[in-house]
Amino acid sequence: MSDFNKYCQEAAEEELPDSEDEEDIGDEDTCSPQELAAEFQLKYKPQDETSVSLQREYVLSLAADEGFTRVAVGLSSSAMHIYNLDAGAGKLANFSFLPPTDSPQPVSICGIRFLDEGPHNIVVGTTDGYVRLYDLRLKGEQARFKYRHKYQEWPVPKSMCCFDRNANGRVICCGTEQFESNAFLLFHDVRERRQMGCYCESHEDTVTSVRFHPQNPDLLATGSVDGLINIFDVKEAEEEDALMSTLNTESSVGRLEWHKNVYDKDIVSCITTTGDFKSYESEEGDEVASFQRTDVTAAIRRKNAANFNLIGAHNQEDGGVFLLAGTNFNKGEILRSVSVTNKNELQPLANFQGNKQIVRDSLFDSKKGLLITGGESGIVTVWSQDPSGTPGSSDKLKVKKEKKSRKKAPY
Repeated sequence: MSDFNKYCQEAAEEELPDSEDEEDIGDEDTCSPQELAAEFQLKYKPQDETSVSLQREYVLSLAADEGFTRVAVGLSSSAMHIYNLDAGAGKLANFSFLPPTDSPQPVSICGIRFLDEGPHNIVVGTTDGYVRLYDLRLKGEQARFKYRHKYQEWPVPKSMCCFDRNANGRVICCGTEQFESNAFLLFHDVRERRQMGCYCESHEDTVTSVRFHPQNPDLLATGSVDGLINIFDVKEAEEEDALMSTLNTESSVGRLEWHKNVYDKDIVSCITTTGDFKSYESEEGDEVASFQRTDVTAAIRRKNAANFNLIGAHNQEDGGVFLLAGTNFNKGEILRSVSVTNKNELQPLANFQGNKQIVRDSLFDSKKGLLITGGESGIVTVWSQDPSGTPGSSDKLKVKKEKKSRKKAPY
């Protein structure tokens, strides 16, 4: 079971302890504050922050529309907040709230995606195996997808771990837990509101990430606890014909992303569940970059890799890639990024000053230079570059509190 799935299960079964109640493993920078400022020349500060709940809920998933005008925030209770984003001012404004899923069993969100280029249609995946479609201009669900076979439940796991929609918003793919030595990729046609089929032979353990190519609607990358990254052409009806290549990370896959190299070739990157980073050419299968947890820890100038938290890999406007990383030390106050150079090296890039939580998901708008983070304290933060680079400028920023009432505790 992946770290994400373990968290969902534990969060659903029992109340999580306060960070103050947990003993932090010691950690510190490996250089002086002056050297740190010289190396991380980009300084970011919180432009806006909001607390998603008065209850103790984690932010598990973030999504933004293509124009970065609307942000969806999925919580450990399966509730979801929708915000309008004024990118120029870097400010969030309440737009909508979707309450927790009505289920007899504990349910968490396992992903959110805007269905198309606009800010209105959202698909939400939950761990009970459902993907729900919402039109934010209307009330209630517009469609609900769950895999069935001949009007009976198909003998696959009822729990879903991840999902994605393709580039034209026509197909949804869901990844499941391991079941009888197999894990399943389940497909739905969004427009016709029907199931399409499943792949069940390419992964032998829980599927932890499914990512469609951002431009090619037929290209799909999937990752699993079995350590494999599979690349599929979903135009093909048969799984054997659809499988284009298999990459062995020799680890457990946590999160996948798509990138382009300087030759405009497709690159798929992987963050493992142990905090390593790997990337490959998707067609040839050649390894492009490989950094262990200790490598990235050293690159963000921290000493103790045991505290390290690799959050995401993001595309920059110039075609480069940067890694967002932090630590679990002192409530996650350390949040930094490093760029992956053409020489397969890690270069210090940005320091995010004033972080208040352990970050679990992030979004980056390369055109506007905005970063959005969400995490274990239930805070959503909009980060913008600080031209002055003055430390401590975010101390006066107060976290806005949501005034939603809760009839039930989320855990």
